[in-house]
Amino acid sequence: MDTQDKENIQKEITQKKQTQKKQTRKKQTQKKQTQNKQTDNPHDKGYKRIFSIKKHFLHFIKKYIALEWMMELKEEDLELIDKEFITDQFDTYESDLVYKVYTKESVIYLFFLLELQSYNDFTMPFRLLVYMTAIWLDHFKNCDKNIRSQKSYRLPAIMPIVLHNSERNWTASCKFSQMISNAELFGKYVVDFEYALVSVNTLTESKISNSNTLIDNIFLADKKRTRQDWTDGIAELMHRIRAMDTNDLNEWITWFSNVIRKLNEDERGELITQLKEGDEKDMCSSFERLLNKEKTEGKAEAVIELLEDLGELPDSLKTCIMEQTDTELLRKWLKVAAKATSIDEFEQAVGFVQV
Repeated sequence: MDTQDKENIQKEITQKKQTQKKQTRKKQTQKKQTQNKQTDNPHDKGYKRIFSIKKHFLHFIKKYIALEWMMELKEEDLELIDKEFITDQFDTYESDLVYKVYTKESVIYLFFLLELQSYNDFTMPFRLLVYMTAIWLDHFKNCDKNIRSQKSYRLPAIMPIVLHNSERNWTASCKFSQMISNAELFGKYVVDFEYALVSVNTLTESKISNSNTLIDNIFLADKKRTRQDWTDGIAELMHRIRAMDTNDLNEWITWFSNVIRKLNEDERGELITQLKEGDEKDMCSSFERLLNKEKTEGKAEAVIELLEDLGELPDSLKTCIMEQTDTELLRKWLKVAAKATSIDEFEQAVGFVQV
């Protein structure tokens, strides 16, 4: 092989390495973008915050899964672990949690997956299998070789748990074998497991209401899908929330502020004061005012979103729309914005005059 051939080969090797590095960086960027997008959902952030607190996660599994061995667990038996190792081949969600649980008999991993989107993920059994396998691989490779070669060596048990909160019923399979073609042909030899599913939509209010914890009251609030649902149940919900201890009350308001209704500091302070000190009538009135404001702001934001598709929106026009509190007028503006072909046309139709 002459010198020129060697140089060409070396050049090709260098180019391949550079290409691989670019592809790796691209994948890492895409993964970060995907994870950032996934955590944009305030439901994901709100639920992850709550379930990252051992006390609340413990109440959840004891009440809503209720396996016998769970009933004896204490907070000190739970360890929230870093799950960055889980897998590079199958993107993890930032809202997912892994708890390492120390029981009297052994160590158990609880993989807790928050499925808070409006559609069913029919690949769920496969997703969970990938996550579970990654946990086992990590455990196996970090275990002493002498220990894992012994006859008594056992892998830790992993229990996958899925929390679903959409108003649509969960129709995806809970059993892995149902994702395998012709699984019935192999009987007991087919790979199989089943995950625990807790669907907020199908929980009865009587089931939730038989205790009064932060998780219970979040579930009661999350089951409310319409303004009428909120209006009809405000008094009872506020009474329950008010009966919680101060820390849980503040956590519920934080969750409500991020998920149901974005509150500024003044609104948040007013709601806390009413819940702690106000009478029930004032408390409910304060809550209804927040919901009314949410309704008008939602319509105002919808008007702005339609107009921004037509061009750059003047700040003065944005301000004028956001400061409007007449719901009926905002409804009319929304119809006009939907039909308008330009911002000028919208302003003329509704009587705005730019100075």
